[in-house]
Amino acid sequence: MIQQKMRGCTAMSLLLNRFLSVSTIVFSLGLGGLSSAGQAAPVVSEASRNINLSNSPLMGVNLSGCEFAADGVLCPSASTVNIYADKGFRAIRLPFRGAQASNPAIVSKIKAVVDAAVKRGVYVILDRHDYGATFDPNEAAWWASFIKNFPNTTYVMIDTMNEPRKGASYQADPKTGKSYATEVNAGIAAFRKAGFKHKLLIEWRGSSGMVRFDKREAASKACESPACSFDRAGGLKDPLGLTMVSGHRYPDSDGSGTSPVCVSNTTGTKLIWNTDLAAKARGLKVWVGEFAFGNSTKVNPVCDALGKDAIKRMRSLPDTYVGVSWWGGGNGWKESYLYKIEPKKGTFAAAAPSAYLTTLVGR
Repeated sequence: MIQQKMRGCTAMSLLLNRFLSVSTIVFSLGLGGLSSAGQAAPVVSEASRNINLSNSPLMGVNLSGCEFAADGVLCPSASTVNIYADKGFRAIRLPFRGAQASNPAIVSKIKAVVDAAVKRGVYVILDRHDYGATFDPNEAAWWASFIKNFPNTTYVMIDTMNEPRKGASYQADPKTGKSYATEVNAGIAAFRKAGFKHKLLIEWRGSSGMVRFDKREAASKACESPACSFDRAGGLKDPLGLTMVSGHRYPDSDGSGTSPVCVSNTTGTKLIWNTDLAAKARGLKVWVGEFAFGNSTKVNPVCDALGKDAIKRMRSLPDTYVGVSWWGGGNGWKESYLYKIEPKKGTFAAAAPSAYLTTLVGR
């Protein structure tokens, strides 16, 4: 989130809400054929079948810094990891730039963060924060080379590409048959063939917006969403059952995460349920890669209600939500940043938890 992200945050109408509820019932029953709206039934996948980290969604944090400066001067440290672990966070998403993988000094800093997290029993998600290509065999080869720098443990996970902007269309090409889903499936297959067993997080174009995961396209229409693309490719596929989808959500009017004013005509549940309803219907699990609704000094009551309701929603679906990594962690943020989790620089370790932090860790 170094640049403005246009995620789109259009409020759903009552009619759409009712339609979603009916669709969920049909999907959960596993009924075949078409719905009354002409939608094909979702394809149930086993890609997430072996992901089971906790009985309740993990409350995690994005530790930004590496992605801010090419020379890695703002990368978080092992001591930062320990402070966040002491505060109650159980997972870390670590954004970095792909170009930094060729700099041994920066790789060493990233490895120090990973080692510290693993030592504390904290899950760490390596996030290639490049806004690049959809996960495919080429991206899989890149990860196969880079991941060798880190311990081979269940605590290390891979966010294959942050908010990808390149790659095949959601609709299959009539000549090549390639689509977003076929590229993702080919990338997973290549990564597994190389012998790696890390859990994978898959994002999508459109800023990985959780409102965009499923557009419920009619069977006669072209795919415009990841859910449709997966369905028409036979589902998301991972022979090890260790892949989940990962979306982003911010509660301002356009979903860009650039305004402290939150939408007031919706609920936290409705901010994220497009993805969780569609994922559940397909047997997929979800990691919320980015979400924020306040900072260490204040939380607007409207935003606070949305955030708490979203957490309630996640906790009500432990078989779907694996965890969330709240945005705004790390000591590289300006004091004025609207989603800054830490208090004034140099005080975080000794400071009493803010009301916002207490909510973020699920207390």
